Amino acid sequence: MRFKILIFISLTLVSKQGINQVKELSPELANKWLVAIEGDTVSAGDFWYVYNKNADPEKIITRDSLMSYRKLYDKFLLKVTEAKSLGYDTTSKFIKEFKGYKNQLADSYLKDKDVTKNLIEEAYERMQTDVEASHILISIPELAMPSDTLAAFKTAMKVKKLAESGGDFKALAKQYSKDPSVTKNGGYLGYFSVFRMVYPFESAAYKTQVGQVSNPFRTRFGYHIIKVHNKRKAVGEIKVAHILTVARDDMSNEKKKEAEKNIFEIYSKLENGQEDFSMLARKFSEDMGTASKGGVLDWFGPSKFVPEFENAAFELEYNGDYSKPVKTVYGWHIIQRIDRREVKSFEESEIDLKTKVARSDRAELSETSVLNKIKKEYKFKEYRKGIDKFFQFCDSTLLTANWKAPEDKKLKAKMFVFNGITYTQKDFAEHLKTTLVPKRGGDYQRMVTYTYNRWIENMLKEFEKSQLPLKKPDYVRLLKEYREGIILFDLSSERVWNKSVTDTAGLRKFHEANSSNWQWDERMDGTVYKCVDIETANLVREFLIKKKDDVYILEKINAKSALNVRVEAGVYQAKDRSDLEGLTFSEGIGEVYKKDDQYIVLKVNKVLPVQDKSLKDVRGSVAAKYQDYLMKEWIEELRAKYKIVYNEAVFNQLAP
Repeated sequence: MRFKILIFISLTLVSKQGINQVKELSPELANKWLVAIEGDTVSAGDFWYVYNKNADPEKIITRDSLMSYRKLYDKFLLKVTEAKSLGYDTTSKFIKEFKGYKNQLADSYLKDKDVTKNLIEEAYERMQTDVEASHILISIPELAMPSDTLAAFKTAMKVKKLAESGGDFKALAKQYSKDPSVTKNGGYLGYFSVFRMVYPFESAAYKTQVGQVSNPFRTRFGYHIIKVHNKRKAVGEIKVAHILTVARDDMSNEKKKEAEKNIFEIYSKLENGQEDFSMLARKFSEDMGTASKGGVLDWFGPSKFVPEFENAAFELEYNGDYSKPVKTVYGWHIIQRIDRREVKSFEESEIDLKTKVARSDRAELSETSVLNKIKKEYKFKEYRKGIDKFFQFCDSTLLTANWKAPEDKKLKAKMFVFNGITYTQKDFAEHLKTTLVPKRGGDYQRMVTYTYNRWIENMLKEFEKSQLPLKKPDYVRLLKEYREGIILFDLSSERVWNKSVTDTAGLRKFHEANSSNWQWDERMDGTVYKCVDIETANLVREFLIKKKDDVYILEKINAKSALNVRVEAGVYQAKDRSDLEGLTFSEGIGEVYKKDDQYIVLKVNKVLPVQDKSLKDVRGSVAAKYQDYLMKEWIEELRAKYKIVYNEAVFNQLAP
């Protein structure tokens, strides 16, 4: 997680670069020292580079903005200097972690910009169309033996012919498909768009005509065939609200029937105009994440939710329209359309598409293009006879890791030339021996072929990575950022972040000294009764005054409908619940009041006064404040220990 976060931050900063109208520093100014600390100096060029990566792209660079950043930079320098002085950049842990960062950074340079550009444009073109399809998966391992691969392909061809000759695709899917979801969906995927499936699957879906079955194609999961049911103009994204009554497969039949009865009763209220959708969602929806918001969900496009839900949502023609009850694996829904929006323009989508392309499996196409360019630049030439004849020296002992390479004089044939160096069968045999581990079965020829291809690929990549410091100046700067970022993270964790968790005595003392910052408001310990109408609420209040318990109240009032009254018992602050907002609590049975079209009665057993929260109740919040306190204290300690000196004459030249 930490590795990914730092990489993400670095990439985010890089993305800002070039948006500002950045003043180019002259080579003379860029090379002058700007900051000195403990004998180390930072050049004006390096400071300018980092400043502009972190600057707000919408704001003009001024002396004030430079001075503000300078204060932040000082804190950074102090902490990095302390980390270096303590040897955080020499530990085995650092060396291992930095190597991982370095490899990932170098890998990011092994991408072909032209190929990436074409993939982005292709993705946007596909965004204009949604595909409705079903599929059948004949699964095989990614590194399956040729015999297994051939058998899977033949099965896929057989199924394709059965489907094309009139066989029911859903029935065929249930018979042959190894996709775990097939038992529930019969292979039906609903509508989807780009980036929802692995790239070969997506491409096959977009290239197959409506009503047709695709040829078998391979992904890392095995062989697939797709039947395309329909293609439509992209529906874009939709915003809906929904009301849910839960009815899962693991629930009893009685509970499922009750959920179905309740949803149709809610639907009846909508149809009769008794209450609006939002109020009904607040009252009755069992989706706890959205009920308080009137059932409103975030914007979504195809293949975000289950097909039954999506199809019903996108079929709604106008804002405000609502569906009949819809059954999904989660239960029963009524869906109301709030708004729709079309696919964004290419300019609006480009940055997001670039990120998605880089993170998807289609990025391999870009990498392959780079490898081909490396081969051309360094005059790579392969001698296929070298690998073909190498198989005469191979046998099943490769699978047990007991293989013995023949004597050197038999391994003279060339395999390839790269960067002026000839690699022979002897070189490959030595590499092959280092990769051997005992295996349970398999095809040794396939293993040798795979190892040979990976040997070449890794050699090309590693050589190109070694050239990056000479070819890419920004690569060197980013490496420096990663190096400093790791040691800064480690030291900050020790001095601040981890300490706020492990130093329980210090945390407790900090909480006691600042306890007034964490207090409970007045709270009620009791029960909230939410009623469908004023008559029901008055009846509930009458029962409560007569000291009837909740079991009695629910049996009497909910005999015909479970929606008439809902009971919630607990300890509540008024500010934590919209239905209690603004109330002052008093013990006993309260008067009926109306809130958000609900009629509510409170039974307050006890009023809990304003009081300090215990450390147990607010540990997370206290720990965060304690971290701020520890960081401030640490920075003051470092300021007293190290002296930062600025070359003010150079700094004054940086301001516009």
